[in-house]
Amino acid sequence: MKRSTCDICHFSTKTCVCSYVTSPKLSNQTRIIVLQHPSEVPVAKNTVRLLKLQLSAIEVYVGESPSDFKVPQEIARTYNCGLLYPDPNAINVESISSKSKPVDVLFVLDGTWKKANKIALLNPWLNNLNKITFSQLPENNYSIRKAEQSYSLSTLEACAYFLACYENLEIEPLHHLLAGMIHEQTKFMPDDVKKRYLSEDN
Repeated sequence: MKRSTCDICHFSTKTCVCSYVTSPKLSNQTRIIVLQHPSEVPVAKNTVRLLKLQLSAIEVYVGESPSDFKVPQEIARTYNCGLLYPDPNAINVESISSKSKPVDVLFVLDGTWKKANKIALLNPWLNNLNKITFSQLPENNYSIRKAEQSYSLSTLEACAYFLACYENLEIEPLHHLLAGMIHEQTKFMPDDVKKRYLSEDN
């Protein structure tokens, strides 16, 4: 039997997160463009859905190759864009002057490290974008999905930290929504399983 889905948040009705969404949406000035690997679309614990619920300026494009990202490529040619991605020559978002705003649009790759790297490799046009990274990694609170790397963050946490540093945006609504999703996803777990998920060091 196909499980029922909330028409608003698109999570299962049993794990609906609508009650955790803060209204109105956060008015982020930097446009967020998510390039999402197709394998992430059906993942119940993917955080991009949360970003779409809480941010006013966000677009999601699903695909892997350049032919899937024709609109994002046009955006990249038109605006001052950055790519949130580790690179030796990347700019630390913490060091960007508040008077100098080199990024109007931030591209974010959504997927496991392996899938995100694949998107980066298959799309050489991304090499033309300024790379943005973090010098001080925030704490990973995304406890219900195991991180592949010690420095991994969920897409929501990475975007939230960028917006907090770059725009001084109040990001508590994003963390509240993430915590709400974690609660909903774990509330039906047996206590021993829930304890393992929530105490696991990511």
